[in-house]
Amino acid sequence: MSITVRVRTPKSSTPEQVELSSSGTWGEAAAVLSARSGVALARLRVLAGFPPKPVQLELDSPLSALKLRANDMLTVQEGEASVQLGNTGERYVPPASERAHFTRRRCPADNSCLFHACAYVLRDKSRTEGPQIRQECVMAVLNRPDMFNMNTLGMDPATYAAWLSGKDSWGGAIELEILSFLYKTEIFALDLQSATVQRFGTSMGYTVRVFLVYTGNHYDCIAMNPMYNSTSEREDQTLFSSRDDNVLTRAKRFVAEEGQKMKEGKSV
Repeated sequence: MSITVRVRTPKSSTPEQVELSSSGTWGEAAAVLSARSGVALARLRVLAGFPPKPVQLELDSPLSALKLRANDMLTVQEGEASVQLGNTGERYVPPASERAHFTRRRCPADNSCLFHACAYVLRDKSRTEGPQIRQECVMAVLNRPDMFNMNTLGMDPATYAAWLSGKDSWGGAIELEILSFLYKTEIFALDLQSATVQRFGTSMGYTVRVFLVYTGNHYDCIAMNPMYNSTSEREDQTLFSSRDDNVLTRAKRFVAEEGQKMKEGKSV
């Protein structure tokens, strides 16, 4: 279902009719408003209600939370954004404990596994913010045509963003490149079958690194825990120093062992 609202933008003298998905998220609506207004998402400020007040919703919040009715007015301004992207921060991460153990944290096999895995390692072990991570990628595609264009995406950015917005669309190397840029974090994806490593963000000088694992059609993530095979995610460490080569060596060893278990039918 959709709802048609009136939108006043900095470039329009009269309100425009804009159709939004009433069952979608605020992040999806913000992407539409950005495209229609020409205001970059990083500078998109939206006012709603009467008297008009800035929209302050999380990206994955349902649009229905705004309680919009047909022909309601939204005002788009350029200024302090109503949408804030996450960031691990370019901070110092101390070397991981030699006594800690890598463990694999499995993610739902629902076509959004990459986004679930990234939410876990980039958003403080979140098990619910996969949709928000997906929307951040969508918004980056629309917001940064200088970086994400026909050459890098293989299609028009608007078409790619519309495809990626679908909850059944798989994420891959492009999305990991985007998330590495957004979170200023190196992302290493280790293949459980071949033990090869895909590296994203290594030339940017980022101080933080995270690890994912994949089987060719599914992504999980790995973290360090003080206890061997611990099921307590509360103690997990997901952020590592990009200068800690020992952690990378240990991650490769762990993934090789997991890959062997998978071949022997002991892991799925």
